[in-house]
Amino acid sequence: MENYDSILKNYLHSIEQRIQAFSQIQEPRTLYEPIAYILNNGGKRIRPLFAVLACQSVGGEPVDAIDAGVAIEILHNFTLVHDDIMDNSPIRRGKETIHTRWDTPTAILSGDAMVGLALKSLESYSNLTNFGKIIERFTRALIGVCEGQAIDMEFNTKQEVSSVDYFRMIERKTAEVIRASLVLGGLCAGAVERDLQTLEIFGHNIGIAFQLQDDLLDMVANQEELGKRIGNDILEKKKTILILMAKEQVEIDEDIELISKIYSVDKIDDTLIQKFDALFQKLDIYEQVRKEIDSYISEAIESLENLPRNEGTKMLEFLANRLNDRTF
Repeated sequence: MENYDSILKNYLHSIEQRIQAFSQIQEPRTLYEPIAYILNNGGKRIRPLFAVLACQSVGGEPVDAIDAGVAIEILHNFTLVHDDIMDNSPIRRGKETIHTRWDTPTAILSGDAMVGLALKSLESYSNLTNFGKIIERFTRALIGVCEGQAIDMEFNTKQEVSSVDYFRMIERKTAEVIRASLVLGGLCAGAVERDLQTLEIFGHNIGIAFQLQDDLLDMVANQEELGKRIGNDILEKKKTILILMAKEQVEIDEDIELISKIYSVDKIDDTLIQKFDALFQKLDIYEQVRKEIDSYISEAIESLENLPRNEGTKMLEFLANRLNDRTF
């Protein structure tokens, strides 16, 4: 059996080299320093890895999808810059966010420029006959993630948010970019439509599972590993899957009153995080979410049966299982 960890490490090295090439500090420094700051500030690089493995799974050379993966990674980081502004988040990956370290106008402008850098990364495919499809799939991801963020912001003032609303939001905000990374990888290899559809299905399920994990880890992860304070979603009054499940299941007045604080205009005190944690444990919310994650990961892996059984497909399965065990 191949040492998949070693192979993925080599792919990550190539991805990092290309990201560094796109994060060189140039003039004006006020624009490019913040870009370099966030692009080189860690990150799991899951999206470019998916692009590379998707390319390999449909018969392409993994290296051919690196620029597509880098484009998606830059797009992803662009969304983080702007999300942090909208959420007024002070910390990202254990360090100050760009709008905190510099200022909001700088963060907005740097985020905008990152979209251009992502498109620039795709220029290397301009000689391919399906270049138009590559650009179309990238722009679809860009629009989709913005739609998801808009829906997420609407939740801030909505008193009634259902699980259906929640999944509609994360299909765009999180799953869309992960789906795009896989499809772009397939397009780099000239994949047929059936294989592209399979990659879409795989990416959809992985993307949903990934966001459910983020919601869960916000409460159960190690703060140092997570890179931000535990219970941050509670403090920001996010209507996550944990909150929505708990709201559907609470029965006693004390618990109903606690959940209602997420929907009120009052600021939530740090001391309430422990109370939410106790409520989630009492209602077995954590285990319910874990079962949902397992289900989506299983569906993702099952969909891979429609792809050729090669090393790329095997590593997609390997990475999916690895993500299911992530702790940050």
